[in-house]
Amino acid sequence: MKQASAPKGKPRFRLRLEHAAVFFVVAAVLFFGYSVFQASTGGSSSSGGGGGSSSGLTSQHSGGGLHRRTLVRVGAEDGGEGGEGGAHVVAKPCPKAEPVVKTETVTVTKLVYGSTLQNPRAYHVVTTVAGFSNHWQARIHYYWFKKQRDACLREPACDMGGFTRVLHTGKPDDLMDEIPTVVVDPLPDRNTTYIVLNRPYAFMQWMKLVSIPEKYFVMCEADHLFMRPLPNFMNGEAAGAALFTYIVPWNYNDIVRKFIGKDKSDEEVKKVPQIGNSPTFISTEQFKVLAPIWYNTTMEIFDDKEAHDAWNWVLEMYGYAIATYRAGQHVNMRVVPNMLAHPPFDKEEVDPEGRPFYLLHLTYPCRYDKFGNMTDNSTLAVWTFDKREYSVKPPPRNLAMPPEVVHNNLVRLIVGMINEATDALPCWDDYVATSKVNKCAHHTAKTGEKAEEEAAVAGGATKAAAT
Repeated sequence: MKQASAPKGKPRFRLRLEHAAVFFVVAAVLFFGYSVFQASTGGSSSSGGGGGSSSGLTSQHSGGGLHRRTLVRVGAEDGGEGGEGGAHVVAKPCPKAEPVVKTETVTVTKLVYGSTLQNPRAYHVVTTVAGFSNHWQARIHYYWFKKQRDACLREPACDMGGFTRVLHTGKPDDLMDEIPTVVVDPLPDRNTTYIVLNRPYAFMQWMKLVSIPEKYFVMCEADHLFMRPLPNFMNGEAAGAALFTYIVPWNYNDIVRKFIGKDKSDEEVKKVPQIGNSPTFISTEQFKVLAPIWYNTTMEIFDDKEAHDAWNWVLEMYGYAIATYRAGQHVNMRVVPNMLAHPPFDKEEVDPEGRPFYLLHLTYPCRYDKFGNMTDNSTLAVWTFDKREYSVKPPPRNLAMPPEVVHNNLVRLIVGMINEATDALPCWDDYVATSKVNKCAHHTAKTGEKAEEEAAVAGGATKAAAT
């Protein structure tokens, strides 16, 4: 009997194992079904929203043209720049969940991004503006950016990425739908006519409001015209900046020492670079360190009577140059002599060493007498181009070229580039008359005429081919 009772225990033991196996199988099936349900409902929420969702910019309305965007950040902190191209990806909340959502709505229009995001050296153009003279200059500046960027994208390698106009007036204007724009506030508690004092403050706000997919950006101004595709001039991760021969820190050793240290030698003062902030290439990470130093240095110079009197309208440029020294970012910086041309003092599209210029600077008056010589005497001048003459109204279309006795190809190029842009931009005649951007009947008629001309040309080409 004792031997018979032993075999009866084994079936009961096997039965308990079978029950456990069935339990685990059922649990696995239920878990798998729940996972499939979660994936199907969660995926539908993340797949919608169009192509712009990956950048964190959601459209407020659809249709043609450039539209305003709302920048949305989900969660207490976003991850920053991610991926090889630096694209900013915003996570999507699950449906019916109630996550903590921090939403910032800023005045920002559609940004111009392109395939250059696959290029790790791609950069973003950031141009600061305020005032009407910057208004018309920005339209021409952006026209030439787009044209040269299109040419750049047709080349084997292209560094040109997106574009943003930073409007530091605190209010949107009538170019919001024409040029990608972020509106920031002017410098508070500073009632001054020195408008460029706003620039460091404007860039600090822009950096906080908007994240760009590019790792680098170049600071520009509205009076810079893109002559050709512009490469990234950085020296590896060190900044790249245009040479300004009139920024000469070692001519003001004692003043410079006020801001870099009274114990610094003359040789150390010479390490402050001959640059301004624009045009300058820099990484976003470097700029986060430099921006407050630039702002504080510029304010210190502005409030220092000796420095203010010495540097006057270029004090903000000295502020940036000194700030790079204070931040240690002058080390390995590339200072580029041929990044920016300064007509009428520069005359050709290449510098004396034969290197091509990339940007035209419209800052200096171009004034010539009847012999083709430059003159500061307006009564002797027979031909003049000075952007300051268009502080209230933009320049008209078809500006006159300088006479043949003027031997300066860059001055001719300035006029040619302005004329091309003003002829291509819609309703420029109405813009000249009203100083406002509006659609006009003239543009509609001109567009129709252009379409007829193109059709006629196409028809003629077809007939010629048939013949």
